Amino acid sequence: MLLVGTEQALLDLDTGRTLLEGHAVTALAPGPGGWHALLDGRVVIRLDDREVTTVGQLPADDGQSLAVLADGTVLVGRTGARLTVVGARLRDVAAFEQVPGRDHWENPAGPTPDTRSVASSGAHLWVNVHVGGLWHSDDRGESWRQVIEPEADVHEVRAEHGSIAVAAAIGIGWSQDQGRSWSWSTEGLQDRYLRAVSMDGDTAYVSSSDGPFTEHGAVYRARLGSPFTRCVEGLPEWFPGNIDTGHLDAVKGRVVIGFGPEVHVSEDGGSSWKATEVPHPISVIRLGN
Repeated sequence: MLLVGTEQALLDLDTGRTLLEGHAVTALAPGPGGWHALLDGRVVIRLDDREVTTVGQLPADDGQSLAVLADGTVLVGRTGARLTVVGARLRDVAAFEQVPGRDHWENPAGPTPDTRSVASSGAHLWVNVHVGGLWHSDDRGESWRQVIEPEADVHEVRAEHGSIAVAAAIGIGWSQDQGRSWSWSTEGLQDRYLRAVSMDGDTAYVSSSDGPFTEHGAVYRARLGSPFTRCVEGLPEWFPGNIDTGHLDAVKGRVVIGFGPEVHVSEDGGSSWKATEVPHPISVIRLGN
């Protein structure tokens, strides 16, 4: 399954099916009951085979990110660095609004901090605030600890099979002990400013550029702890912008990039790529197992 969310529809490029139309897809997340999608920044749906079920709806179209816990709990990150559990009834995660230092969080690209990305691994939650650092909860949001300082400028967090990785303005960071210790690297990267990250086993894929307003975006890969090499064959010499949060994914040797209306797919771990085009600009892209 190759899910492509656009400004107008949700597509499965592997089957050629249009799963829904007439809605902007804000975020996608896997869960025990099937894939979940946040539509128009407001409505959460679950995709199960050919059925679409509405999970719940926010009071406003201010949703930004999405994660689903192992027990099926759906969490939406919202503008202003807020978190809401969405289901039969809405419940704000009050403990997150009381974490120390949040009064000093600032977003250089907007009036309030963003809940830019959220990831889950078992009972663990990881929340990337832009710009407010990376926060971890191991009790479904009842308590929180900061694991990366705001100054790192984290743009995406991903949790895969016990490993946590972040794309930040200072490079890639990863942890294999639930965030208690971190390793960082920029080795092999032409530039250290990263906007997207994905993990496939012990291999990391990142998008890199020279800054937020770049015309020189690129994708790199590396085994954790080894130097990065740039993905080249079949890709543009440079992407004319950043490959953003939610626009890069990798599963079992398959890697996908979404940029503008173009989907770039590698079936060999990033060694070579082929491109196809969808009708509207891509907002998020994810691979199913």
